Amino acid sequence: MGAPAPDGSARERAERRQHWLEGVERELWAANAWEAERKPEALLAHLDRMLEVLDRSDALTPADKLDFRNRVRGVEAKAYQRHIDFLLEQAMVVTRDKTRQTERGGLFRALNEALNVVPRLGFSDAIKQDIKARLDIIMQTSAAGDSTAAKEAADREAALIEAPAHPRERRTFTRWHTPPLIVTIAGRAFTAKDWSLGGALLEDVGDHGWKPGQPIDVQIRVADGTPHTERLEVARYVPEWHKLAVKSRRFGSAFVQVKRDSDAAGLELV
Repeated sequence: MGAPAPDGSARERAERRQHWLEGVERELWAANAWEAERKPEALLAHLDRMLEVLDRSDALTPADKLDFRNRVRGVEAKAYQRHIDFLLEQAMVVTRDKTRQTERGGLFRALNEALNVVPRLGFSDAIKQDIKARLDIIMQTSAAGDSTAAKEAADREAALIEAPAHPRERRTFTRWHTPPLIVTIAGRAFTAKDWSLGGALLEDVGDHGWKPGQPIDVQIRVADGTPHTERLEVARYVPEWHKLAVKSRRFGSAFVQVKRDSDAAGLELV
């Protein structure tokens, strides 16, 4: 004989459990797409309320509730890590620009607010140390970006990644090699040697009389990702090596959009 069919109350409970499972998946998917420049406080409050409601549900098992709690905490930590990364990157940009020194106070206040939440999010020691190191570099950097102490700290950090293609280049943003960034110029696709929130370095690019400051229309994306159109600026061209560096003049550019796409897809940037 087969197993007895579940009674009406068991079927109803199973349906309600499935409804909860699907609803939580939608909430977590939306939370993973939270924009880095937005303060995550509202997101945390929303997710915490969701957990309170879940805890009261009799349709979910204790294992369901524990799994949801762990996943929510992971999403919250990731949202704060992205937000802190954004604030650190903005703080460095502002610190190096003599015309934007009045913005530093607001950025450091926002950083302090975000860092006050870190203890409850379970950040690893490695992440905490990385944040502290980057913050120290920013604090030691002058408006001209030539503080001796900052240079020494930046040199230590830069030793972990490939040296810039130009000896006088200063790196404002973290550079990534993975996932590969595809940049399309005039119908031809190039895979960037590396890229950041501020620009990209391309190889095997023919000499078309590129000049620093020249505007250039491109499409950028990661593999199988959504292409984003942007008008960039030529930072430099090295004809001997056929290397073209392009940069964006605004934050919130297509590079930021590509990073959001990567984060939403669960791609690790290295």
